[in-house]
Amino acid sequence: METMTSHAARRRVLVAAAAALSLVAVPVVAAGPTAAGAAAVPKCPLSALASAKGPVDIDFWESMTQANATTLQTLTTRFNSSQSKVHVTLVQETSYTTTWIKYQAGLSDHQLPDLVQLTETGLQGVVDTQSILPAQSCITAAHYKTSDFVPRTLAYYKIAGVQEGMPFAVSEPVVYYNKQSFTAAGLDPTTPPATLAQYMADAKALHAHNIGTGLVVDPWQFRNWLATADQLFLNNDNGRSARATKAAFDDKAGLAVFTDLDQLVADDGAVTNPFTGPDLYDNLLGIGSGKYGMTIETSAALGTVMSVIAKYPNVTIGVGPFPAAQAGVKGGVSGGGSALYISDKVPAAQQAAAWQYETFLDSATSQATWAEGTGYIPIRESATKTATIKALWASDPAYEVAYNQIVSGPLTPATAGAVDGPYLTVTTAVTDAENAMFEHGATPAAALKTAQQHVDAILGSYDQRIGAG
Repeated sequence: METMTSHAARRRVLVAAAAALSLVAVPVVAAGPTAAGAAAVPKCPLSALASAKGPVDIDFWESMTQANATTLQTLTTRFNSSQSKVHVTLVQETSYTTTWIKYQAGLSDHQLPDLVQLTETGLQGVVDTQSILPAQSCITAAHYKTSDFVPRTLAYYKIAGVQEGMPFAVSEPVVYYNKQSFTAAGLDPTTPPATLAQYMADAKALHAHNIGTGLVVDPWQFRNWLATADQLFLNNDNGRSARATKAAFDDKAGLAVFTDLDQLVADDGAVTNPFTGPDLYDNLLGIGSGKYGMTIETSAALGTVMSVIAKYPNVTIGVGPFPAAQAGVKGGVSGGGSALYISDKVPAAQQAAAWQYETFLDSATSQATWAEGTGYIPIRESATKTATIKALWASDPAYEVAYNQIVSGPLTPATAGAVDGPYLTVTTAVTDAENAMFEHGATPAAALKTAQQHVDAILGSYDQRIGAG
């Protein structure tokens, strides 16, 4: 269903892309700054824009589709017409995955954008290309204040104290459920499940009334279940105190999540989604058709869910926080979505122009417009004080759920999120393990162990290829 957002879509287009990516000829470069010891950041040439003759044209490779793309175009048109020094041209890709593959190809043919939007899990990979001007450079040069940002949105894109990318389109996994299905199953339609155990119990109650639960086989959710238990996905503090070299999820916490997911499918009526093909969005379409009573998806799909799925007969959409893996544990979810990266392979004027546009997109007013039009989280606290967001949250509290979720709980290495260079193949390894459990009868312990072994091998091979370690 093409009405879903690119953030949701890129979570499903990984298996084939990861296999293809492993064969792409990418320039081998030494690893860039990591948590093991960040290099001094280069200078940001802000003055180059003032001395440029005529408007400076920049290309922005972005990964938005449908309603999100429309909102981004609205903001970009507003920016272009608000001043005469910079003109931005949007170059739309079909997903974060295709943007990343195209960007890597550009490292060889020197066809790189001035600014690029890449998914949060691509952080280490883009840093390793040594092709970006860290956002920290321009933050320092412009004396740009970041105290107004929601801390966790900045934290994901920071390695060893260096802000590598600037957060822009931030989302999180949330529960989407049909309140009418909950009522039919004897559940309280005003109380979505707060924990994974409660999610399973609600799924069982729905199943008893011939209503299923849609389950996307999405390692992004597994990473976040670990984070809610304040447990790591990768070693070395999720790759933040030093470069991640091994997986860290084959432990008691990881096994508990795999065991619960296995039971959810085997006993509690959950039906998994394929990654590609015509059943791509069964988890959300199933709510509309009445087949499913709930699912977990990105909050970035909220605008589309409300405008499409909520229009189905007998559907009243409810939205709840991502269910914690363990009750009573002070963990939290990590910020998903994407960040903006400025190329260090383009002229100084283009770099300065990209920074000006980037800060426009991250302004309180733009973030309010962005959140209202898409369902993404406003990343500035001041954006939530605007009339736009106040009216949005008052009219539909569902839009406030993900924001409240990201500002609650501690900021730890677990909740900051995992940093891994070969994220596509790492994701595929965990996906394969989950499918082995769901579809081929592998035990949770065996599936988890296999995933750990494969991720360890992937990280080792990647670091050897780029000369890291």
